[in-house]
Amino acid sequence: MLSNFIRLSDCPKNLAFQLTNVFQFGDIKSPYGNCEADSNGSGYSSGIANFNTASGDTWDVIQAYHKLTNDEDAFSKYDKVLAERAESGSGSIVGLENFCDVWTALTLDAKFISAQGTVYDSLYFTPSQNSADKLGLKYSVSQAVFYDTAVSRGAGSGKTSLGGIIKETNKKVTSDKTGDSESNLSINGYSIDEIEWLKLFLGVRAKYDTHGKANINSFKYIIKNGQFDWADTLDVLNNKGEVGDITCANSFNPLDINPNQN
Repeated sequence: MLSNFIRLSDCPKNLAFQLTNVFQFGDIKSPYGNCEADSNGSGYSSGIANFNTASGDTWDVIQAYHKLTNDEDAFSKYDKVLAERAESGSGSIVGLENFCDVWTALTLDAKFISAQGTVYDSLYFTPSQNSADKLGLKYSVSQAVFYDTAVSRGAGSGKTSLGGIIKETNKKVTSDKTGDSESNLSINGYSIDEIEWLKLFLGVRAKYDTHGKANINSFKYIIKNGQFDWADTLDVLNNKGEVGDITCANSFNPLDINPNQN
C-alpha cells in the first residue's frame, strides 16, 4: 500500500543512500575520508560527493565545519586559499599542501561528517526531493530514483541533469495511462500511473548514462519485483548485476549513527 511519506526519510532514506553508494563507490558506506588530487587537474576531490576545491563545494564544507568547531580546527590555515579557489575556479593546489592529510585525519570526526552531510543534502538530496514533491511522487522508489539521478547527473535544469530529464520525460506523456501503483500523476492534462511514468523517466535517463547503467538496471529490478514503498530490507542488483539485499540494520555512516535519524 501507498505510504504516508512525503519524501524520503528514516529507513527509506537510509536505503536510498546505501543503494546510491553501491553504485558510486561499490560499498554501502559513504567515503567521508577520501581525498586525492583530481586526475583532470581540478584541484583536490574529497569526501562523500567528491567535493572539489575548484568548484567551491569543498569550501562550503569547510565553512560548515568551522561553524561547528567555532573556527577552532585544522582547516583554518587553508581558508584564504580555499575561498580564492572557489571564487576563481582554479584547480591549482599551491597553498594547499598537506590538505588531504588533514581531511583524512577527520574521517571519524562527528562534526566533520555532519558538515559534509549538510552540504551534500543541499546539493543533491533536498533539491531532488523538492522535485519529487512538485511532481507528486509518493513512492520510495520514485523518490530514490530522483535522489540517485541528482547525485549521478546533477540536480539542475540542464538537458542531461535531473530537471532536464524530468522535462523530457513529461513530453512523452500524450495520453492517460493506468497502472497498479495506486498513485497517479497529472502530466500535460493527462493522468499517468506513477510507476509507469518512472519507467519512462529511467528510459530517458539511460540515454545519458553512457558510462554504465548498473543503477538503472537495479531500479528496474526493484520495480519489476513490486518494491515501490520501502521498509527494512530491499532486494537489489549490485554493480555486476548480482542479486543481493540492503537493510536498515546497516548504516551508510562510518560512525554507525542511528540510520533512523535524518
